[in-house]
Amino acid sequence: MLIPPETKASAPESLTEKKFIERSLTENKFWLRIMKEHALFLGEGFNRKDKDLIQQTDRFYHYFEQLEKRAHQTPETVQAVRKLNEDSIQLVYGFRNFKRNLLILIINCKVSGFNFPLLVDHIAREAEYFMRSLQKFNQGILDPIQDAIISENVFWLRIMMEHSRFISSLLDPSERNLVITARKFGDDFEVLLNQARDVESMLYNKEPTYPVIGKMNKDSENATTELRNFKKAGLELIKTCQIKSVINPLLADHVVREAEHFLYMIHVLENRLMKKQKENQM
Repeated sequence: MLIPPETKASAPESLTEKKFIERSLTENKFWLRIMKEHALFLGEGFNRKDKDLIQQTDRFYHYFEQLEKRAHQTPETVQAVRKLNEDSIQLVYGFRNFKRNLLILIINCKVSGFNFPLLVDHIAREAEYFMRSLQKFNQGILDPIQDAIISENVFWLRIMMEHSRFISSLLDPSERNLVITARKFGDDFEVLLNQARDVESMLYNKEPTYPVIGKMNKDSENATTELRNFKKAGLELIKTCQIKSVINPLLADHVVREAEHFLYMIHVLENRLMKKQKENQM
């Protein structure tokens, strides 16, 4: 009798106290700043008549700023970090709901301004990712390595694809070479995203196939390194007023940091994968 392959699925991996503290603080310090900046960018994109929405984003900015400061001062104890995670989850949940409700208003033409619907969806997904990460940390678990690599790549490759296309749409049309380059990055990341989704449907909840997911991680690393370098070069050009665009220098820096965080996650996953492979060889 053939055994259903899903019965062979790997169990979640436990999280040591040291890793719990380290990963939780890293994610909080990174994402709380990102959430704070999301509030700022949304507020700047509203029509001036939408005073209530602007006030709400101002409040979220203040709340995230205070929580970000606390994250940098949190004692490295399980109890303190767990409480920080819980408070971050609660605040991000409220902000995620704000973003999702805002998206409905924009799509139904109830709110005007300069916030692209896809941008609002993009930052809502980032809030959901942040919440899920902290929830798993507080449960003391990590997804099995093959599932983690697939899900992280599917999430981040879409983020990088959308960054590239947002950049191309915010550059002045006269910056033809930069626009073409940004669009090319978007197309390249779309290919990688579709490949990752194919792997997800083939291997999710199945016996691990490390060579396949290892290559996927490496391809993502190479592409993201190139995009990160493009973003960093663009940031310097924007700061020195050498290119024409409507890109806020803070927004340019924001997307650089997100690319660097994806590279950080790739390295975390690579280290876990190497450790798992060694365990299987013993």
